[in-house]
Amino acid sequence: MDLLIEKLQETAEKAENELKKNDEWIKRYANYASIIKNNLTAIKNVRKKFRVDKPLYVYSNISKIRDAKKEEAVTFDLRYRGQSVGNIEYRDNILKMVTKDNTEEFFGIKGGETLDWDNNDARAFRSYFSSFPPNKKDKKESRCESALLTELSKTIGRDKLLKNIQPVRLADCRFQMPTPFSASKEEIEYVAANGGGIDLLCRTKHGNKSILNVFELKDEYEAPYNVLKQIITYSVFINRLFKTSEANSGIWWKLFNFGEIPDPALPLNINAVVALPFNKDRNNDESFKHKIIKLNNENCITLHYFWFDLLKGDKKEDRISNIKTSLFEKITL
Repeated sequence: MDLLIEKLQETAEKAENELKKNDEWIKRYANYASIIKNNLTAIKNVRKKFRVDKPLYVYSNISKIRDAKKEEAVTFDLRYRGQSVGNIEYRDNILKMVTKDNTEEFFGIKGGETLDWDNNDARAFRSYFSSFPPNKKDKKESRCESALLTELSKTIGRDKLLKNIQPVRLADCRFQMPTPFSASKEEIEYVAANGGGIDLLCRTKHGNKSILNVFELKDEYEAPYNVLKQIITYSVFINRLFKTSEANSGIWWKLFNFGEIPDPALPLNINAVVALPFNKDRNNDESFKHKIIKLNNENCITLHYFWFDLLKGDKKEDRISNIKTSLFEKITL
């Protein structure tokens, strides 16, 4: 076993041990799953009540869906180039937009207001972003995340760069899956409800089989090891979530649109995907591709790379180009 895989194997084992030692997550995620399942149809119905035009996109998260009260109280997140600019709130059959306090600081338009969705000020606020205003405090990682979601969400067509891949959505919205880990620092740490979110979950199709892909995205190229350590930690959690019946694993499987619930006794493979821009000299480290991290009960994590260029938009959206990935390469071990 080479040194990189040996270190990542240790990371996986530490994450497994932390989940066993701190088992409060089981009941908590079971509660999340049950509430989301009960609220999902109502939230989708509310989502149909309004339209958002590009380059704005609607996001949700576990806490917003968890806190929804059927169709009586639902909140969504409105984002521009991956950065939140306001909330969309539906209360007592009234749709409102609550703009963020920092939109003037970041984008040059006044925020901090609660507006009826269809009034002129709310329309003007949303239309402002169609002119593609510059971000005074550019958050490139948010831009990369949004552009990647836009690219991967395309249906099969002439301009879709990769076939057989789609992001996992929740309540017809973009979302980030929370975890109980802080893994962005040198050492992973179990932090319960304050953990980091997975940048992107995708399904890839291989014949008749769908595989879950856990993406960790960075806005600049860096040596893959620290990124891999973060993805391995998150992937271990997702594996345990799918394999722990007390956490309502079947509900999570369905929520991620994987159809028929698999036999929990069968091995489960998850792809851990490092998503980085190309290095300037195009000499990205690919030595880890297709390497395997073994988990309990014959489950495993397969390592992959995903390189891309981000083309900055002017009067249109940012976009991803020149994708190179190991996801659809034939694995030879």
